[in-house]
Amino acid sequence: MLVAGVALALVAFVAQVVAQIVDFTVYDLRIGALNSNVDSSVFGRLSLAAELAMACTAAFRGFESEHRGRWLVLAAISGALVAVRAAYPGTALAVAAPVAVVFILVWSLTSIDPERARTIVRVALFLLAFSFLVHVVGLKIVNSLGYHGNSWPYQVKSLLKHGSELAGWTLLATGILGGRAGSRQRSNSAPAL
Repeated sequence: MLVAGVALALVAFVAQVVAQIVDFTVYDLRIGALNSNVDSSVFGRLSLAAELAMACTAAFRGFESEHRGRWLVLAAISGALVAVRAAYPGTALAVAAPVAVVFILVWSLTSIDPERARTIVRVALFLLAFSFLVHVVGLKIVNSLGYHGNSWPYQVKSLLKHGSELAGWTLLATGILGGRAGSRQRSNSAPAL
């Protein structure tokens, strides 16, 4: 299952990069569904779906964990963030505090998961932090240098931001779900009282 999730994240990342390059170089960004500069693109919607999948996997983990409350809080905050991102795209700074809470909860809740699942979670968190940084700082840098939406530097910024975001949410859902096996093994091996 971990391998399938990593493969899905990689395929989604590559498909997003190829679609954006084709839309930029061949169609001059006229195909909105392929234009990752726009949150309503196919890949923008896939990113929301991957984040929602992560919220669902957190809820799923909560129903079988001794840390049920924390997992369900994580699921609720993540689900609310999906709704906010869908309703108000481009509000990265406005959601920085709840995103930080999500990161802290994910890190702590998965800290005793099996190593492979935990590594995928850590890589996912790095990709999401990188995406957030590129979104906030990269846009300012690109704009301050005089590059706008119809330039290669702007497209590279968009590819890095959106590709790492989509891959990050996909990997996070994968790692959280993959850690489930280790948590079941720990609870099954606990001594009976």
